Amino acid sequence: MKFRILIMLTAILAAESPAFAQYATDALRFSQFQQGSSARFKAMGGAQIAVGADIGSLSSNPAGLGLFTKSEANFSADFSNRKSQSNYLGQFTDAQKDRLGIDQAGAVFYNPTLRSKGSDLKTGWLSFNYGLSYNKTNNFNSTVDYSGTNQQSSIADYFSDLAGAYLSNGNPATNNAALPAGSLERMAYNNYLIEYDPAGYFPATSLNNNQQNLIYQTGSQSEVNFGGGANYSNKLYLGASVAFSSLNYNSDREFIETGNNRAFPGQDAEFAGGLYNLSYKNNQITRGSGFNAKLGMIYRATNSVRVGLSFISPTWLQINDSFSEALDTRYTRANGSAIQPYTNTPEIYDLSYTLRTPYKINGGISAIINKQGLISADVEYVDYSSINFKSDNRNTDLATNNRIRDSYKAGLNLRVGAEYKIENVMLRGGYNRSGSPFKDLDFATDILSAGIGLRSNLLYLDLTYQNAIFNSRSTPYSISSSYPDFQFTGGGETANIKNNSHNVFLTVGARF
Repeated sequence: MKFRILIMLTAILAAESPAFAQYATDALRFSQFQQGSSARFKAMGGAQIAVGADIGSLSSNPAGLGLFTKSEANFSADFSNRKSQSNYLGQFTDAQKDRLGIDQAGAVFYNPTLRSKGSDLKTGWLSFNYGLSYNKTNNFNSTVDYSGTNQQSSIADYFSDLAGAYLSNGNPATNNAALPAGSLERMAYNNYLIEYDPAGYFPATSLNNNQQNLIYQTGSQSEVNFGGGANYSNKLYLGASVAFSSLNYNSDREFIETGNNRAFPGQDAEFAGGLYNLSYKNNQITRGSGFNAKLGMIYRATNSVRVGLSFISPTWLQINDSFSEALDTRYTRANGSAIQPYTNTPEIYDLSYTLRTPYKINGGISAIINKQGLISADVEYVDYSSINFKSDNRNTDLATNNRIRDSYKAGLNLRVGAEYKIENVMLRGGYNRSGSPFKDLDFATDILSAGIGLRSNLLYLDLTYQNAIFNSRSTPYSISSSYPDFQFTGGGETANIKNNSHNVFLTVGARF
């Protein structure tokens, strides 16, 4: 039962089964992570595959470690302001969330090979450098708020849809044992939001109700990388790294609906002509850990042109979820007096599963212009339909993985950036486009960035501004019942959301 009952109020796609939609949505959420980098390459759109000599190379192309000629350490902080504008039932609502945190930190140690006196110092294996880093790869912090007057359905339609799956010979009007104890549909029945007659379950609420959905998300994904890179004749650079990933995701959702009680034969006189106010709360706490590996190479084609290639293995995550949900309802009689509230103790469900994210292949090219300018471009291939979900329930696995394959696709992510040096000042700009992972929806993410850097012999400071724009959708509930007295037969209202994220990154580093 727990697999069906773990309901996510907000899903990117409308679903036949809320649980399968949730798992598929979370699988994508935890697979869409960025490679870590310093503020320098954040300003250059993340285009670093063929550049190297940055601590961020540990998480994108470890061959870049081979280009270091000094040891180096740095630290990056970030500030994010994420705004959302939601359109639900023709009504627009704005929300925002701010966050200050640590984005990246690490060190690389230069380790030249020992050469005998008089030997050629420019050919052969010249150095074997190694390093470690921490990178935040995903930021889940956001707030979404939308509301409107719904003339098509009530969430009670959804509750009665769930209850319809449990019809039996017994009559829940006098014995609700036909509905699973602790289930959402039983909560709704106990709260008088749904009723029963010989034709089946039906909503006890009317249309033209006021709805609001509040969604608060916090947390992040991060990884700790260990790796090394080698320099062969200042021509070929090879590298490898392993990463240990950490996942911390929290979601609190509250769906609020107010309206008039519906009139129907046999209605309890206490509710006739009155008002209802319901609150459905859903909480998710997710923790996970995993690992991946990275291989890469950079080849210096000419003194000014480099090409790079890297392979990032799937990340294998072990994930533990804890869900809770509760439904509270308050009624007012037709004369305005209050009826005692109907409340429920939150039901808590725990589950564990493993998730295999897609592998990634990156290719890049960079060019140095007149020893003052740098241009870099990357392309990344990732197949989101290859995400794999595995739990201890075979039917859930099959349904979830089928949904992943049916909903998601392979795509390309593009990154371009430029840097121009004026004495000790570096000016930078970049663009990053992450293609839509959906087969039927164009939900690409566009990121524009700009930054400035200051350099001395031993210290450097980089500051970057980044603006990310993307669209998303939220469906508070979906309905599929064909019960003849049903108010709404199929689908569900959807909120279209425009997201705009403003991010500032500051990196401080030292060479030694």
